[in-house]
Amino acid sequence: NFGWKFGVQLTVMYMLIKGLMMSVLGLIKLSYCKKSLGIDGTACQTMGTIAQTPWAIKGAIGVLSDAYPLFGYHKASYIIVSAVFGTAAFLGLATLPITSAAVAAMLMFAANLEIATADLLCEGKYAALMQTKPKTGSTMVSYVWGSFQIGSMVAACFVGPVADAYDPKVLFFVLTPIAASIIVPTSLGYLGDDKVPDAEAGFKTELIKKYPYIIAFCLVMALCAIGNALIDIFFFDEHMWQAIYAITSAVLLSIMAFLCLPRQLAMSNFYMFMASVLYIDIGGAQDFWFTADEKCVPGGPGFDYTYYNTYTAVVGAFTGWIGIVVFQTYMSGWTFRNLFWVTTLLQVVASAFDLLIIGRYNIAWGIPDKWFYMFGDAVIGPAVMMFAFMPAVVLTSKLVPKGLESTTYALLAGFQNFGGVVSSQLGIFATEYAGIESEATDDKDCNFDNLATLVAVSHCILPLLAIPLTFLLIPNKLMTEKIVEDDCCDEPSLLTQYFLPVDEKIEEKKE
Repeated sequence: NFGWKFGVQLTVMYMLIKGLMMSVLGLIKLSYCKKSLGIDGTACQTMGTIAQTPWAIKGAIGVLSDAYPLFGYHKASYIIVSAVFGTAAFLGLATLPITSAAVAAMLMFAANLEIATADLLCEGKYAALMQTKPKTGSTMVSYVWGSFQIGSMVAACFVGPVADAYDPKVLFFVLTPIAASIIVPTSLGYLGDDKVPDAEAGFKTELIKKYPYIIAFCLVMALCAIGNALIDIFFFDEHMWQAIYAITSAVLLSIMAFLCLPRQLAMSNFYMFMASVLYIDIGGAQDFWFTADEKCVPGGPGFDYTYYNTYTAVVGAFTGWIGIVVFQTYMSGWTFRNLFWVTTLLQVVASAFDLLIIGRYNIAWGIPDKWFYMFGDAVIGPAVMMFAFMPAVVLTSKLVPKGLESTTYALLAGFQNFGGVVSSQLGIFATEYAGIESEATDDKDCNFDNLATLVAVSHCILPLLAIPLTFLLIPNKLMTEKIVEDDCCDEPSLLTQYFLPVDEKIEEKKE
């Protein structure tokens, strides 16, 4: 449907960059924190929050790429430049004697900037192509995430054994050439990003004039996300103030969403944001509990990295594939509303397995930890992730206006990702408030007494609040149906409706 060259571009992007490279970066974090940096769970999660910030500033990246053709290209040049920064970051992580979590976080920030930028601009391109061939439905999304699953599975096969046997930072050497790989097809023009004629070069102010409030919202979101990262860096251990800043930013951006965006775009945007926020991220505490030694958690699972990062991830990759097949075969004909609320319910069920293991119920039932975890959350979780992600991408693609693809994609994806940042900040504070001590020191012992309560509230109770929001905010339409008309983004936002001059409203209607 879309040509072999574009297929190569997407394969490199989603199999190598987002599949293999991003998966290694995620899987290596736990062992890198424990073995290379020697930090505890909350510090490790704070480092991860800083590193993930580029995913929340995708809106500003989209505005910049749509408005200014760098070296004559709206997408290709930005991908190449970000790849140069990402390659340099991985080289630094591999060779520099880093002992500070904040320094490591800044280099990981640059690495994620490459992945987020390339992902956004490739999404923008295939969103535009999907609009020209709407009957393809979720086929493109299935191909993209199938490629991602292959890359993820390959990454899982070697990260765990390497982390157990060596200093995990050696994996950064492996990631350095992979980070540079996307430069090749992009430079060869496989993205299909045509060069802007010299007469049209320069900053495209007409986009800002046509969508001033959408673009303003993207930029404010980027400032909030960068501000969050700076607070985390300079006030690394002040988790209460980090949480207060995150909540304040969340309230501000939620209000701006309904003021600046067309109604349906704002509603979908807000739902995806809240779904991320309500699933509180307590990964620092959970990861350290599952991999703690006998001294720290007597009678605990004590998983090694080969099991925790490799075996479960390989199983997860296969079940993610099954999730894609099930979604494409049985769920692609569902309405968006049903897909989202059913996915939320399945997510809670998947999280219940963690709660049962922490309570040691599986041991009382005679089921070993490795078997129970393998056939519990490790199986259900990746499939549920596919069920949640694919309808979100399809819904987003149907709300993208022509001429502003990258920005609108970035708007929805960036706000949802900022929800993940807020979720992580709340999780870090909740972990500290619960008295969790993930590493023993000279002054204190490990303490996971309140972990079960923390998981129950964060992963089993709060996420259920997203279900009523589904019926309020998500359109009750099939994935193959048109959500809004082609001029959807000329639908007035509250600010446009009440503050745009009358003559400009008439001119917009004529357009």
